[in-house]
Amino acid sequence: MVRPGKYTEWNKQVAEWKAKYPLKFKLTDEVKSNLYIKDFLGGDTGEVIMQQHVISLLSEMTKGQAIITTGVGQHQMWAGQYYTYKNPRSYITSAGAGSMGYGYPAALGAKVGRPDKQVIDIDGDGSFVMNIQELATAHIEKIAAKAIILNNQHLGMVVQWEDHIYDSNRGHTFLGDPDNPHAIYPDFIAIAKGFGVKAERVFHKRDLKAALQRMLDSKEAYVLDIIVPYTEHVMPFIPAGKTYKDIIVE
Repeated sequence: MVRPGKYTEWNKQVAEWKAKYPLKFKLTDEVKSNLYIKDFLGGDTGEVIMQQHVISLLSEMTKGQAIITTGVGQHQMWAGQYYTYKNPRSYITSAGAGSMGYGYPAALGAKVGRPDKQVIDIDGDGSFVMNIQELATAHIEKIAAKAIILNNQHLGMVVQWEDHIYDSNRGHTFLGDPDNPHAIYPDFIAIAKGFGVKAERVFHKRDLKAALQRMLDSKEAYVLDIIVPYTEHVMPFIPAGKTYKDIIVE
């Protein structure tokens, strides 16, 4: 049993760090200049959907009571940072094992175990496609696990390392169609419907809350494909070969 007051000084230190380095996000020049703005929003930067905003809004709408699963990548980190969990065992992730494709199968298992709870896989397009066939399991077995795809058309975490370490040289981290880079590829909506699962795609911030509500209200499996910028980075960040003393906070 933990003695009352045993961690008072440590909790005080953590509170000071939180006050000094609060979680925050903003539209950067990199975000404003990428293809996401040009192709899908017509240059309207006010309608950009930031990844952190999606998770913060979901947390607010579910009052932190949902069970969240993840794949592997930036979305995994943001799900840990920006969803305010109210209960233990509510964040299910492969953590350091780095198992891409883990998110949706984990959501299926969690929903079977807790049919009374909202169970939502927060995923990336790279991870979700790894086990996309599990949409068939959801449909056939009538498991109402939801999936949010933070779709940036890239392997986002690898892109972040490329940006910080390799002068943004890309090593096959673009996941779209190189012959048609201005289109969303693959078409997760068509794939989900092919499996008999409800799905929709969101481009604009103004449409996000209503789309999240439709997903939450669904009594069936549901895929919400949210188009987000690929230039956003997870912070704080420790570069390769460095220590926590070299941490990047913005």
